[in-house]
Amino acid sequence: YGVFLQFTDRGHIFVQVHLAETTKPSMGEETHLKEGSGVEVKLSDSQFHTLSGYKAADGRNSCKNFKVQIGNEEFRSDEDTCGIVTVIVIVEDTGTGIPLQIQKHVFTPFMQGDSSTSRNYGGTGIGLSITKCLVELMGGQITFISEPQIGSTFRFTSVLRPCVNCPRNDLERLLPEGLPTGLNEMKAIVVDGKPVRGVVTKYQLQRLGILVDLASAIKGCLRSGTEKQPDMILVEKDSWISIENGSSLKQLLDLKQSSVTSEMPKMILLAASITKAESLKAKYVGFCYTIMKPLRARMVVTYLQEVMAMGSKRRQGKGSSFLHDLLCGKHILVIDDNNVNRIVATAALKKFGAVVECAESCKAALSLLKLPHKFDACFMVIQIPEMDGFEATRLIRDMESEENRQRMKDISTCEAVECHLPVLAMTADVFHATYEECVKHGMDGYVSKPFEDEILYQTLTKFFEP
Repeated sequence: YGVFLQFTDRGHIFVQVHLAETTKPSMGEETHLKEGSGVEVKLSDSQFHTLSGYKAADGRNSCKNFKVQIGNEEFRSDEDTCGIVTVIVIVEDTGTGIPLQIQKHVFTPFMQGDSSTSRNYGGTGIGLSITKCLVELMGGQITFISEPQIGSTFRFTSVLRPCVNCPRNDLERLLPEGLPTGLNEMKAIVVDGKPVRGVVTKYQLQRLGILVDLASAIKGCLRSGTEKQPDMILVEKDSWISIENGSSLKQLLDLKQSSVTSEMPKMILLAASITKAESLKAKYVGFCYTIMKPLRARMVVTYLQEVMAMGSKRRQGKGSSFLHDLLCGKHILVIDDNNVNRIVATAALKKFGAVVECAESCKAALSLLKLPHKFDACFMVIQIPEMDGFEATRLIRDMESEENRQRMKDISTCEAVECHLPVLAMTADVFHATYEECVKHGMDGYVSKPFEDEILYQTLTKFFEP
C-alpha cells in the first residue's frame, strides 16, 4: 500500500492491526457486503474524527472506536488456548474512492475505474486479486467499504499461530518491552489536534512505561498551584502552527516567563519534516528537542533519556554519538565544485565514521553513480556549473527507474529491492532551497551549511537506522 503514498496530496493512509476480538462493531452500524455489493450503504457519522481530519469511508474507524480497540487488552478467546490467533488488518485510505458500479469487480485482475482515475493513478492491476488469494490461503477473508470522492477502507483477517521457536534475543531486539528505558511512571501530555494520531502517539509512549494524557491545544497543559507538573509535553508540529493554536507561540513564551511553576516540563516537538526556520523558532519558544517521525521505539527512548537526564547541557558530547550510530560505515558521495567546501563537508561526515568520496561536478558524480554503485546517500550543492543539482537528480532518478523496470521484468529477482539513493541538497540558502522545491525535483530534502549535528541527525534518521 505504501507505493500509493506518492499520489497522496492530502488526507491519510492509516493502517491498523488488532486482535479480531477487539474490533467488535458498534450497535447500529451497517457493514458492507463481502467484496462490495454495488449498493450504497448507510455509514455511521464519525464527525471526521480521523487521522487527518478528512472524512473516511468507514465510520467505525473514528477516534472513539479506535481508543476502545487499542485499549482493550482484556479479550481472550478460546482460540488462545489452542495456540491460534486471529488478526484483523484495516487499511484506510482517503481519496477518490471506488465508483459504486465498479465495486463488485475490484478483485478482478486489471480492473480499472473510470479513464481519468486510471490515467492519474493506474488501475488495480493484479494486486487486489493476489491479496485476496493470499488472505484466503491464510484462512482469512477480505472486505471493503468505499465511498466515491471520500475513500476506501479494506479489512482482512488472518489466522496465525504464535512463533514458538523465535530466539529470545530476537524478541528483545524487536519488542520495546526489551528496552531498559528508565521512563516508567513518568508523566507526559501529547498535544495533537487530530485525535486518532494523538491516540497512536499515546499508545507508542505507553508501551515505554510512560503515563500519557491527550490534549488538543497547548493552553491548559500546565497544572495549577502545587499539583505535580507533567515531566514532558510532546506537541505535534502542525498543531503548534495551526490556526486553532495560532497563539501557542505566545503561550509558550508566557509559560517560560511566568512563575506558575518552578520547573517547566520538557517541551518536545514531534515532526515529520521541519525547516531550518521552524527549528530555530521552536528552540526560541522553548522546545528543547525535535523528534522526527515515524516514531521508532529505540530512537524515542534515546531522545527522551537524553532530554530528561541532561537538562540544558544535554547536547554536550552526546549529539556526535547519535550521528556516529547513523553514519558509521555508510558510503557518502559529496558533490561540490568548491574544493574548500568539499574538504569541510568530508571532515564533518568522516568524524561520524562515514566513508566519504567527492566529485567536483555533477557529470563526474553521474559516472560514479552508474548502477550498481556503493553509495548509501548523496550530498550535492544545487548551484553548480554545467549541470545543476536538480538536473543531476533527475538523471539519477531516470537511471534508477530504468533499473527498477529491468528488475521487475526479471522473474528470478524474487526479493528485488527498489533502487532509491537518498539525495540531499547542501545549501546555505535555506529559504530558497525549500523542502518542497527539493522534493519537486526528485531530491529527498536538504541540509544547511555548515552542518549542525541536530539538523543533520533529524534529516538522516529518515533514511538510516542506528
